[in-house]
Amino acid sequence: MVNYKELVEGYLLNNFEEKDKLEQIWNHLREENQDKLIDRKNFIGHFTASAFVIAKKSEKILMLHHKVLRKYLQPGGHIEKVDINPLEAAKRELFEETGIDSKLLFYKCVEHLNELVPFNISIHKIPENKSKNEKSHYHYDLQYLFFVEDEIQVTINELESSFFEWIEWENFQNMIGYKNIAKKIELLQSSGFRAQESFLSKIVSKATFENVSCVAVQHIIPSSIPLIKTLKKVFGDRLVICAKPNSINQEVWNELKGFGVRMKVASRDDAFDENFCEITSKTILIDIGGYFVNISQKRNIPIICIVEDTENGIKKYEQNLLNTNYPIFSVARNPLKKNEDYLVGTDIVFGADYILHQKNLLIKYMNVACIGYGKIGYGICSRLRELGIKPKVIEKDHIRSVMAVRDGCEILMDKDLSNVDIVFCATGSKCLDILDFRSLKDGAFVATATSSDDEFDLNYINGEYSINNEGDYFTEYKNEDNYFYVLNQGIPANFAVSSALGNYILLVHAAILFILQKNVKSEKCDNLHSIYSLSETDNQYIAQLWLEHFNK
Repeated sequence: MVNYKELVEGYLLNNFEEKDKLEQIWNHLREENQDKLIDRKNFIGHFTASAFVIAKKSEKILMLHHKVLRKYLQPGGHIEKVDINPLEAAKRELFEETGIDSKLLFYKCVEHLNELVPFNISIHKIPENKSKNEKSHYHYDLQYLFFVEDEIQVTINELESSFFEWIEWENFQNMIGYKNIAKKIELLQSSGFRAQESFLSKIVSKATFENVSCVAVQHIIPSSIPLIKTLKKVFGDRLVICAKPNSINQEVWNELKGFGVRMKVASRDDAFDENFCEITSKTILIDIGGYFVNISQKRNIPIICIVEDTENGIKKYEQNLLNTNYPIFSVARNPLKKNEDYLVGTDIVFGADYILHQKNLLIKYMNVACIGYGKIGYGICSRLRELGIKPKVIEKDHIRSVMAVRDGCEILMDKDLSNVDIVFCATGSKCLDILDFRSLKDGAFVATATSSDDEFDLNYINGEYSINNEGDYFTEYKNEDNYFYVLNQGIPANFAVSSALGNYILLVHAAILFILQKNVKSEKCDNLHSIYSLSETDNQYIAQLWLEHFNK
């Protein structure tokens, strides 16, 4: 049986701005059983289904001139009890009113997690029909979109329609009642319309996660919305998002709240436990930065697996592997993540440059050092070189140091920061301690690629330096011997701006979802004391799907 409440919820997740417009439907859904929702004698209102058919070659849309209502309408009508679902009802009505077999058409599915979600829902009032003894009532029309290569033969039902017409697109755009629908169809035909969520939805099957819960640590920033919305579609009310405290965009928080996403703020203390995370049934954990390390060492918690997104987080799990009681999966070292890491590195430079502009400083005229030449450090240095800067690199790994020299960087064999104007910290392993802070030149700036508690060893610094926040972007540390500034309160500098990772971050999000799908199906890992990752075949599949979706 079709769950119309779930269908409308799925629609609103993709069309949140229409929530108020559909309030009438919500009120009706709360009051009526399923049969009454499609009963044409329910004169409060009932669901109907219709089909928009577009000929791609001529760019025309099929419309029928309705005999009773005396205006152009798309083919459609009432949902009958014999119809399996509203999509099939739309196909049946299409055939009955035009003679067109839906097998000749391409159905444009807008939600891969539920193909019954229509591209549009319209509420319109139907006037009283005394000849049929029908009072005035409302139709909640579930509208589905179909394409055909070119105009095909139409045989109208003369009892309902006076004639048909393949209408020019420009004329359709200007028809009363269809302007917004025309805009929505145009957006659907462009790759940008919900393309990110559509791509992620192709990775997972909602049915696979029935009776499974999910707790996910996430940045609450614009680039996280497609993943969080996809998780919401899959897990529904069984999803809890734990926001990383230093990366909460309030507008995004409010938007996700509006979608019905349950959110809490994550923490590093003991209160962040299985009770706080509401782990009471079979649960998947998605982590960014090792927040679930303590929980992973407890026994008899119904955890299926933990998926960690970052290199910094995976190192924390590796340090505790012998005490870990649940399978750990990583996307941190996945080749698909290299694109994101590189772009994060370039964005960190962009963010730092933006912050320094507040003090009328330009990074391109500074002496710059980068500690760490891993994936993000490489992105930082690449962007610095593009700005005409030859960055100094401090790297413990000699092979990476050779790579840095190859790429045009200068290697500092000793950690001498006395002549450096700005230091980028990109290790995630406490690369600066009190001795390093003492050696910084007066007025130097420090920017982080991960949170400050991971990049800095903060022992002794609070007692030795006075700390003064100069607005949101500059924190001054000062004592009798030197002073320096930490940018953006120790939060990665790219969070000071609207970080732009494009569609590349979706490769990592897709890898996370793919791991969930595979692991829930198997629910078995032979060795709990290993870090698991996707195979080359799996990564190739995700990359191929991404290319098909975005390389247009």
